[in-house]
Amino acid sequence: SLTDDMKNGEVYIPLRFREGGASGIRLGSISSKGARPYQEDSFGFSSIKKSDAAAHGFTAVVADGMGGLSDGGAVSKYVVSSLIELSMNCPPKLPVDIFLQSALRQINCNVASTGVKGGSTAAAVKCCKDGVYWCASGDSRIYLMRNGSLTALNGDHDHISSLLDDVIGRKLTYRDVLDDPQKDSLEFYIGCGGTLPVDGNIRPLVPMKNDRLLLCSDGVYNAASDEEIIGALSHPAAAAAEKLGGVIASKGYVNQDNYTAVILEFI
Repeated sequence: SLTDDMKNGEVYIPLRFREGGASGIRLGSISSKGARPYQEDSFGFSSIKKSDAAAHGFTAVVADGMGGLSDGGAVSKYVVSSLIELSMNCPPKLPVDIFLQSALRQINCNVASTGVKGGSTAAAVKCCKDGVYWCASGDSRIYLMRNGSLTALNGDHDHISSLLDDVIGRKLTYRDVLDDPQKDSLEFYIGCGGTLPVDGNIRPLVPMKNDRLLLCSDGVYNAASDEEIIGALSHPAAAAAEKLGGVIASKGYVNQDNYTAVILEFI
């Protein structure tokens, strides 16, 4: 369990990367239902045992359930558990990026075939000796903080992104986008069926010492500014998670969504 390897309130995973100087990962996490009556976010990690991480790498997943009540929460839990289980059995000769994208698409088909009323986003990273691979679908995000600069690695698969493409193509105006009542709705997510768009990297991201990776649901970045996120991530992983949760709670938004954040600090 995670608590078996806790040191000073943090989880540490020894995983030496081939380049970049990072020799391990510290973990931090925070999850709250916010102002909602139920929690539909889920998150999880693969085994943090040294032998397992060395053999199979380390995977972290955040998923944000959709659809209300039990369905959304149940789907997000399924996404997390399924992706972690699959990640531990990645065929050694199959490129990790292809594997992750295929895994998410398979999970999407599995959820869609059940006819469940709900879906989920997904944001995941798999840390291997050659670097970090990431994948995402929906509007949960993966951020990299390096040298005090914050970068979103993935885009949102929402309707507004499609509308902005039409603005670039001069089919719509910005006013049309602002007036569209569905602009904030998701177009693609786990459970939507069909061909699922998945963002990801082909070449591994080589983590440098003091890098941070943040996986989070939209309840985080809709409440906290980039500057506030950077301020929180400047702390060690466990403290960073608590700081970020404190920033969101301090806003006191009456409609605060569920929020979940997983932080990987490379040391």
